[in-house]
Amino acid sequence: MAVAIGVAATGSFLPHVSGRRASLLLLLGLLWLPWSCIVLFAADRAGNDLAFFGGPIGDVLALFAVQALAPVSAPTVLLGYLIVIAFALYTGGRSLAAFLGSAALGLTAIASAYAPGDERLSSAALVPFSAAVVALVFLLDRTITLQRQATARSERLQGKSDAILARVADGVVVTDGSSRVLQCNPAAHRIVGRGQDVIGRSCVDVLGLHVGERALDCSSGCPLMVAGAGPDADLGEEVWRYGEGGRRQPLLANASAVAGPDGTVAEVVHSLRDVTRLKQAEEAKTLFLATASHELRTPLTVIAGFASTLLSDPEPDTRFLVDALTAIARRAEELNRIVDRLLLSSRIEAGRVEVVLEPVSIEAILRERLHALATATGRIASCEIEPDLPRVSASEDAVTTVVDHLFENAVKYSPEGGLIEVTARALTGWVEIRVRDHGIGMDREQAKHCFDKFWQAESTAERRFGGTGIGLYIVFSLVEAMGGRVEVESTHGEGTTFVVTLRQATDVDRASGIAESASGVGEPTSIREFMRQIGVPERSAP
Repeated sequence: MAVAIGVAATGSFLPHVSGRRASLLLLLGLLWLPWSCIVLFAADRAGNDLAFFGGPIGDVLALFAVQALAPVSAPTVLLGYLIVIAFALYTGGRSLAAFLGSAALGLTAIASAYAPGDERLSSAALVPFSAAVVALVFLLDRTITLQRQATARSERLQGKSDAILARVADGVVVTDGSSRVLQCNPAAHRIVGRGQDVIGRSCVDVLGLHVGERALDCSSGCPLMVAGAGPDADLGEEVWRYGEGGRRQPLLANASAVAGPDGTVAEVVHSLRDVTRLKQAEEAKTLFLATASHELRTPLTVIAGFASTLLSDPEPDTRFLVDALTAIARRAEELNRIVDRLLLSSRIEAGRVEVVLEPVSIEAILRERLHALATATGRIASCEIEPDLPRVSASEDAVTTVVDHLFENAVKYSPEGGLIEVTARALTGWVEIRVRDHGIGMDREQAKHCFDKFWQAESTAERRFGGTGIGLYIVFSLVEAMGGRVEVESTHGEGTTFVVTLRQATDVDRASGIAESASGVGEPTSIREFMRQIGVPERSAP
């Protein structure tokens, strides 16, 4: 700026520079250049109107000065007007461009009127210039409008695409033609590991996919695209990779090519779905079928054996007959309990069980079921119930089922004669029931999954206790249906504590005694019906 001003000031005093040219140098050097710099700095501030209006207006006035003081350069000035108008239309909009176009036409007419006769612009030049200004405004306005619409649409689609990629549950990995990772959505990061920097790395290094025991080779193209050409392409190819801890991570994967302008593969989009939970559920169901078959086979074998013996001996000993019939009855009851438990589990999962809430005495249920436990198994449990324990808003039959399952679980997994502790106390707005045993306990992973349907501990030491793996699932479902919560505290080798928390009955509940239906779909009496089927006697509300 200092050099420009110095050149303009010095040039205006040179002997061969005429008065008009000297004035033009002074105007451009001392006014237009500083003003342009001010506008340039103002453009750095967002929303500053000086950058939008001051710059084009200053340029038009500078061109008018050149047009008036140096008429010989008028044709070049007209081209400058068009450039300024086009720039103003792009940055400031149609109104500013129309204003500057009108100003340019007016200033051109003024400069031409005061110019010497031989330097005036002819009408043959002014008419095309006017038409060019009008055409430029309309054409550029249309072009800019279409461009902005296309930009807005592109930004909207880009935002939509980013939102989909960020929220979609499947992992998406985009690679270039040489199998280098270009893009990876959050779901894919969860699959390959959040801490890994995958962009720019080879697809083989990031994913490391296997089919069977064979690692996929991407050196000669994506093998998933070849596999995806079959009739089941939409379902994906069953593959696996080594996940955290070296475990196999099963995936459903497919890939599709994005062609470039020349028809070659520019990018490859990989879709990855983690099916670990589906595989675990499938394995759990398979294990459940084997377990249930074993659980059913044992009582059936006993029943069949005694029945065969009785049929083969037309006059059995009276004592043997009583023992045989007792064993058959006990095993039949065991079969009935297993089948009814399976039925209740299936109806819970289908949403066809509805729990009817009413004020229920926890103390009465705990003492009754502990007495039944002692009668049936001979196990005595310590019971500590807080005095004046408030009633809870629950279903009496559902609470009975929950308590029976927890007691049965404590007896099953405790050493012979191991102590079972039952406590109940009031919390703020809640009543807490704790059932603790001193049995084999569970590790953290087992405790995490103990409420899952069909879940079974895997070690052989725990499988010797039997069970179908749905008891705790029933407990969790019924407690949740009553608006409560159930938690587990366990240490391997030190025992397990199940904590059930139910909401206290309100004063309105206790005064009215009107039952309230909890969330669920189905017959209101279904829980009571199932409780009757598994041998829980009918009782009126305390």
